[in-house]
Amino acid sequence: MKIITISYRLPLSIKKQSRKTTITQSAGGLATAIMSYSESSSKNLTWVGIADFEKNTWENNKNSFPKTFEVEPVFLDKKLNKNFYNIFSNSVLWALFHYFPSYMEYNDEAFEAYKAANEIVAQKVIELYEPGDVVWIHDYHFMGLAKLVRDRFPEAKIGYFLHIPFPNFEIFRMLPNKVKRYILEGVLGANVAGFHTWDDTIHFAECVEKILGHTQRAFVFTQDSHRTRVGSYPISIDFDKFQDAFDKPGVVAYRDEIKELYHDKKIIFSVDRLDYSKGINNRLYAFENFLQRYPEWEEKVVFLLVIVPSREEIGKYGERKKMIELNVGRINGAMGNYKWTPVVYQYQSVDFEKLIALYTSADVALISPVRDGMNLVAKEYVAARKDLRGALILSVMAGAAKELQEAIIINPFDTEHIADKIDQALKMEGAEQQRRMERMQLYLKNNDVFLWATTLLNDIETMQEHDNTAVALDGQATQEILLKFETAQKRLLLLDFDGTLVTLQARPEMAVPGDDVKNMLGRLAEDKRNEVWIVSGRDRHFLDKYLGHLPIGLIAEHGGWIKRGEWEPVIKEVGNWKNSAMQIMQKYVDTNAESFIEEKEFGVAWHYRNVEDRQGFLTSRELLTLLKNHMYNSPTQIIDGNKVIEVKHFMAHKGTTCKNNVLSGDYDFVLAIGDDKTDEDLFELLTGANEFSIKVGKGNTGAKYRIDSVDKVLGFLGKL
Repeated sequence: MKIITISYRLPLSIKKQSRKTTITQSAGGLATAIMSYSESSSKNLTWVGIADFEKNTWENNKNSFPKTFEVEPVFLDKKLNKNFYNIFSNSVLWALFHYFPSYMEYNDEAFEAYKAANEIVAQKVIELYEPGDVVWIHDYHFMGLAKLVRDRFPEAKIGYFLHIPFPNFEIFRMLPNKVKRYILEGVLGANVAGFHTWDDTIHFAECVEKILGHTQRAFVFTQDSHRTRVGSYPISIDFDKFQDAFDKPGVVAYRDEIKELYHDKKIIFSVDRLDYSKGINNRLYAFENFLQRYPEWEEKVVFLLVIVPSREEIGKYGERKKMIELNVGRINGAMGNYKWTPVVYQYQSVDFEKLIALYTSADVALISPVRDGMNLVAKEYVAARKDLRGALILSVMAGAAKELQEAIIINPFDTEHIADKIDQALKMEGAEQQRRMERMQLYLKNNDVFLWATTLLNDIETMQEHDNTAVALDGQATQEILLKFETAQKRLLLLDFDGTLVTLQARPEMAVPGDDVKNMLGRLAEDKRNEVWIVSGRDRHFLDKYLGHLPIGLIAEHGGWIKRGEWEPVIKEVGNWKNSAMQIMQKYVDTNAESFIEEKEFGVAWHYRNVEDRQGFLTSRELLTLLKNHMYNSPTQIIDGNKVIEVKHFMAHKGTTCKNNVLSGDYDFVLAIGDDKTDEDLFELLTGANEFSIKVGKGNTGAKYRIDSVDKVLGFLGKL
């Protein structure tokens, strides 16, 4: 068994010098963390990524360097790669996911290239895959990949992690419909989909619910082939690597050089890739504002600004570089003098030892992205400060701000506020610096990149191992249930009504049980070993009218009422929330003439089964969101059902009512059949060897079995 890791860039460095090619494997944080997990779990590691080198270079040298893991490069056509990487990945997804929709440059050709690249990489993974392998997909370049692998290997263990933010619904919906569905369905192909923060997780879950119509329970989406858990897995760093580097001779030498050069000045430092999401110009404006507001710092502070080259071939990046350099020149020209350059600017990569020297020389780290998934620079700065000195100014828009609570948190757009915080940071007492650093370092030490990788990979395996996917109720499964039924002495049958015993109709009152259904229920109830219950969302008057004469138990309004001999309410009072819900729903009836409201004693439902499919679905998503906000803190549960949105009392719950009033008996056979999301409350209770749950029709379910239609349900019950 092995871990197949997929990312756009391979952890390889290829250098050509004097006609000699040298290949080395990267010792980056992600590679190190996955290697650590693969060693502890006795799994080999294979890394798949897009080659940024010629195929013949690889073929001639692939066996000439020491390997700690296998590397499988994928070679893409240059035009395809440009459309896939430069245009769709970085000029569409990167721009939109970082909340820069005006920078988005979408075209269909680029989207088709993105899909094609995902399919090519999927083919490589399929060639490498063996049963038991873990497939771990990284980042926004491969959002369709999990589904492609899942379609080929339904039982595979697949994880997905997004290294950038996931936008809210209002931003994400700007993508064309086919793109939205491709991305969401693609990510849902994984057993676990990880995001940096719970905000990102909630945004993704909301988009799935509103666009695909799938609902989640405790951040788990149940699908036909598998379940997907979505959650927050904040990425981190190798803490010890950065902490231990403090005393390395090379670092000490560089640090001494920097401190000697700026011995009479405080140092503010920042390092970023060239990217509009990093807020570098805002940072320069804030530093300029600081110098204007606090003239006492003139010639006593220097801002070391390091920008690492990135994606200059993309128009917005080249433009950003010019703007930064113009601002650096303007600030230095206006505010500096022959003795003092306020901003020392460097546009080049920095090696590890120089980076640590800069981190550990700086009095203040100024990290102010306007949007960032995590921002590991903030964590690296804190970890590197073995001397427990320095102050971290960190943007609230970075995922790291949720973890590094002792940082000085700023709004990256508020230049006056940042200026004040720079002054505060520069004046911070040593004891205060130490207190803040100790707390942040303790957190990072306990939550490093190794824990991140181990947690996510363990969750992928656990999720797959405990997956409960419904299997078709075919001949063999039917015979197994019949055998258990025949040998049982005390049987319990829990049957939903609409969509289970009768087909759905244009209006609920039209869906009445025929004589065949009533006769079959009567025959089942005649057997003294059987206890039959109808567990329905219908009101008690309807159930009494059509089924009240039968020797069976009735549960109405999803558990609000229960009848053995006489009807008894499970709920004592409703409150005034029902009127509020009806007023909201009425506005949607007014604009959707074919929809209607069904009032019950303990709930109210908006039915849209007669509305045109697309219009009904979109309207229901809006109503669902509105009700969730209006019903907040009320004793209600909102059900996103089969072409119905229902607000009901939280105690009107099929699972709870059955558990407290029916399932307490000593049964040696229990069967529940239902078609709706409310039936899932009941299905999740039935986990024993002699307990069976059957979902009617398509859709997400936690049931053990699935059956196609009402007719087949009646045929199956006839066999019982």
